[in-house]
Amino acid sequence: KNKTKNTQQQRDQTFITIYKMQDEEKQTMNAPEVEHPLPSVAATYAVGEGSDRLRRAAAEFGLSTARLPLRPVREAVSSFLSDCTLEAARMHSVGTVAANERIDQGGTIHLMTLSRRRRVTTTQAGTDNLMDLFQKPLELDLEGITKLVEEEEEFEVIDTVEGGSLTAAIFGIIKGTIGPAILYLPRGFKQAGWAVAIPSLMISTTTYLYSAWRLLECWKIEKEKIEKMEEIKALLEETMQPAYSAKQQYGSVEEDGVSSNNGTNHSMMTPDGTLLTYPELARRAFGKYSSFISYGIAAMQFGVCLTYLIFVPQNLVECTRVITGGINVPFYVFLIAMVMIEIPLSWIRDIRKLTPTNVLATLLIAYGLVSCLAIALFWRGDQESYEDSANLIEKISNLKPLNDTWYLFIGTSFFVFEGSVTLIVPLQEAVFTKEDKKRFPSVNVRVTLCIVTFYIFFAIICWAAFGDNVKTALTASLPPGMMSSSIQILYSIAVILTFPLQAFPAMEVACHTTQTKAGRGGDFDNKQYKNEIFKRNTSASIIICCLGIIAYFAIDYLGNVVSILGSLVGIPIALIYPNVMHNILARNNSSYSSRKIRVMNYCVAGLGLVATIAATYTTLAEWDKGAE
Repeated sequence: KNKTKNTQQQRDQTFITIYKMQDEEKQTMNAPEVEHPLPSVAATYAVGEGSDRLRRAAAEFGLSTARLPLRPVREAVSSFLSDCTLEAARMHSVGTVAANERIDQGGTIHLMTLSRRRRVTTTQAGTDNLMDLFQKPLELDLEGITKLVEEEEEFEVIDTVEGGSLTAAIFGIIKGTIGPAILYLPRGFKQAGWAVAIPSLMISTTTYLYSAWRLLECWKIEKEKIEKMEEIKALLEETMQPAYSAKQQYGSVEEDGVSSNNGTNHSMMTPDGTLLTYPELARRAFGKYSSFISYGIAAMQFGVCLTYLIFVPQNLVECTRVITGGINVPFYVFLIAMVMIEIPLSWIRDIRKLTPTNVLATLLIAYGLVSCLAIALFWRGDQESYEDSANLIEKISNLKPLNDTWYLFIGTSFFVFEGSVTLIVPLQEAVFTKEDKKRFPSVNVRVTLCIVTFYIFFAIICWAAFGDNVKTALTASLPPGMMSSSIQILYSIAVILTFPLQAFPAMEVACHTTQTKAGRGGDFDNKQYKNEIFKRNTSASIIICCLGIIAYFAIDYLGNVVSILGSLVGIPIALIYPNVMHNILARNNSSYSSRKIRVMNYCVAGLGLVATIAATYTTLAEWDKGAE
């Protein structure tokens, strides 16, 4: 009896303790928040600083507003490594969206993410029936004696408007513009002479920026039209149907049995939503004739990929000759190997997955450019010693101002942008805030001018350092040595990793069937969908093989290939189409158009047309003079 009595007392004491703990928790939860007094000394920086601490510090110093928290270095580096602005812009440049992206009627991209969360249901034990107090002690756990926990998982669709910062867009401009094409400039300067090359590059940059500005104004005009139509539509719906159901309101998601109170109505995400890309703006301006612009963009991107297939084998041939002590590996061996690598990479349906490899390629390209400049400035290959900088200055002063093949540089001066004009609109769309959207055009001008200034400096220094024997693939002209070999290998790896990003927009235009669009999701259990994907992959493989065959026959004419692509395809895309589109789309909008602007647009477009005809004709007529 005494033993039973003691056990009963222990059990009652346990219940009393637990009930007291529950009451304390409830009182703590219902207690009002207590404002902490301001610190006597307000520091300006602390690791992991937050907005609340900065607000208190600003109040301590008597400031009206507090500054934004500084991001830790680790967070900034992580953001840079995981940023996929450029990859998304390449997808959006031809109107392709990923499976988790939706486009509303206003042309805005929404990112649909599936969030998994655990829902916990608790019930109190021992409160409904007094007989629960007389259960066996083994069934009563001290931690779970008052709670019966039931857990289950639920999913929620979260809809966010996709967008990034202006800094991410700037990195997108830099990474989209600076590529292997910069290595073609030293030989281009040599072929033209500095008196022709520098003015040509400045003129091409000025006209390119002017056309890019007009293209962004076309985007603004069409965006404003869409926003006005949406406002009118909303007013009409509010007038005719003042009461909407919960499913019709913007802010709820219900599709295929998945619902959420946090998101965007999927009825707004109809397939009619269209991205305002370069091809889409051309369609609104030219109608059915806009297909020429799409095919031109595809030809430009395929041309860039063609130069990659020539550039990489040339580098690896020179590299293996130095490493192996003079063994000459045939060019086509490396060409076949690169084609076999690029074929499966072209099957990737969402190139945002290539963000880590693209970041790696960017770092390798930066290493290659800095190393090439270091060799050009300080290293003399014949004596393997550091030379005086005065000797380099003397070489620069002796460079030829004009050469017989100057006309080849006209196309090269436009090719160096690598079709980046097609990325301007997606990068503008990717900027999130309205203030940054307004600043983007001027920021694009400043960033591009800085890039072109570096282009001129790089081309002059490398031409003077390596002489008139400099090759189109600059890394193949480096003096023998381990540093040069490392540059050739790493730069080749960077180009191999960049290839699928450049090829993606062209592949999407070539495989224009909706079911074979790379970014679209589909039912993998559907045989028709599988067949469409198989057709797309087969088409992509055949196209890359054809580029490989062309590269085999054009191995000695890389400079000519660059020139013909820039003159025949690059100039119309950069100069002609945007200005004519602006005159058509802005003809009834006095805010963006005037007689002076229309005349300027036609002058720039006419200059581009003359340059296209003249540069293309002279390059084809004097094809053999550009051989290496």
